[in-house]
Amino acid sequence: MQQTLCAFLIAATTMAVQSSTPSNWVGVWQGELEGLPSIILTLATDDGSLQGTLVLNGINGEGGTPHIAVRETHVLLHPKLSGMTLSFEVKGHRGGSSTTMDFTVEQTSSRSATIHCLNCGEDAPAVEITKAD
Repeated sequence: MQQTLCAFLIAATTMAVQSSTPSNWVGVWQGELEGLPSIILTLATDDGSLQGTLVLNGINGEGGTPHIAVRETHVLLHPKLSGMTLSFEVKGHRGGSSTTMDFTVEQTSSRSATIHCLNCGEDAPAVEITKAD
């Protein structure tokens, strides 16, 4: 009985460490590419559910110096939490047509995560983001 109780407590503790609540995500998360701000993910629970916006800065290196060439602001669509992973979609406009971009954000600590666009092409970078104070 004691071994069963011990195993249950270890499993419950492990599950608690590996799960996340919406409040753990609330805040402004920022990431850089080539030393420039490339991603700003803002999350809130104003109506009780996790919602937010994603700002994507397109970095262009033409001319020898990286610079922000385009800034796109998106509303998160269908945000879902599963363990330490947040997934959502945003609507984008590429090549004159509307498209849906699928993102995942893997929380690696209370203040850091990695964001990646799953269907933005093979060269889409996974970007480290940190939660602002």
